[in-house]
Amino acid sequence: MTFPLSRHDGRTGIISAAGHRGPAAVLLCLLLLVQALLIAGCGSSGKKTPSESGDEPLNLGKARLKLWNTMTPTESEAFAAVLTEFKIRYPDIEIDVESITFSQARAKYGQAIKSGMGPDVFRSDRFWLKDFAKQALVEPFDTTGMEKELDDLLPLARDVVTIDGKLWGIPHTLDCLGLFYNKSHFKEAGIARPPEDFDTFRETARKLTDPGRGRYGFFLHPEGWWFEPFLFGFGGRYYDRNGNLSIQSDQMLKALHFLIDLKEADKSVPPVNVRNDAYSIMMQSFKSGQVSMILNGPWSIRDILAGQAFKDDTSNLGVAPVPRGPVDRHSPMGCQSFVIAKGCKHCPEAQAFIRFVCSPLALSIYIKRTYGLPARRTLFNDPEIKNDPFLSSFILQLQTLKSTNDQPRDGSIYGPIGDHLALILNGDLTPEDAMRDMDAVLRKNH
Repeated sequence: MTFPLSRHDGRTGIISAAGHRGPAAVLLCLLLLVQALLIAGCGSSGKKTPSESGDEPLNLGKARLKLWNTMTPTESEAFAAVLTEFKIRYPDIEIDVESITFSQARAKYGQAIKSGMGPDVFRSDRFWLKDFAKQALVEPFDTTGMEKELDDLLPLARDVVTIDGKLWGIPHTLDCLGLFYNKSHFKEAGIARPPEDFDTFRETARKLTDPGRGRYGFFLHPEGWWFEPFLFGFGGRYYDRNGNLSIQSDQMLKALHFLIDLKEADKSVPPVNVRNDAYSIMMQSFKSGQVSMILNGPWSIRDILAGQAFKDDTSNLGVAPVPRGPVDRHSPMGCQSFVIAKGCKHCPEAQAFIRFVCSPLALSIYIKRTYGLPARRTLFNDPEIKNDPFLSSFILQLQTLKSTNDQPRDGSIYGPIGDHLALILNGDLTPEDAMRDMDAVLRKNH
């Protein structure tokens, strides 16, 4: 198996040629090797790195790396198999894994690096990396010999880690939203297929709703990320072409009123208060069969399949792309990448570790246990992945994603939007008042 981990600095060729030359040539080679070993830093350490074409990795020296991992418990369990494979191939590199709660990871990482107590490797969200690079909290990668790897990255993922012409990490997985639905509910209601557009979606939710049985067509998680398909579907954006905040718009009002109508006019959304832990309520309602449709990402598939409505017949779970709005079909995008922390004392080993865990082999091990979306093009040709009944719709959804220029610049925009969306759905604010308040909060914070 080939692992694309070479730096192609030519030293392998010099050493192999030495065996066919005289003592002077051998001495020259040794002097060159010693000189190379004296070069320090992440960009070029002089240590041998794995060959792009060789089947076995070369020795990088002994190292003990601390990894701060933001994966869920299910993801971490799958990642353990990758760590086992890495240990087999790199017995001299120890990996100490510390699980960090995702919601606290950004702040904790920044504080730890500034105090000199940070990890060597960190799993970073797409919205954090740009600030990390600007604040010099991460190390740039030495991209020598990485041409094939970089070409194999999905363009959207590569955009996330490329800042000011430098590579600041390697993308691992992508996220987007899809429409999850209960097939048996569809069959009972005489619905042949998942909705393709917003109008059909609304009609489908109405048909699936039966309050007498405690069943509702749809549950909306009131958070900015989950609202984005509706905002963009009606043609809205967070910023205009000149980069100015454009929250106050007719498109925003259309999206908000669409969701209000689902709940108040159609009664297709459960009449529950969504002030606290709405995500857990949404998931439990869908897993138990009380709700027929939700929007969620591939990370939730395993959890859903363990639910009462699906555990005895996993084929009862359907997944489709997000319905198209009057203007566009859209999903937000997430990207998780591995980065080298500022101050890492074993940068070549850290880079080798990251390149391994983001390689097609390691990603294949991980993806087939988690239903994640790999950042590598190669894996989308794997029949087991591209033909998976749950992942295939997310792969289609990925193909509709636009440039990251259409995406929020900073994930902090989602919080105020979600807070106000919850107030609207709870009847505490009108869409018009909420939109003005959102705009004021975001202008103050941005």
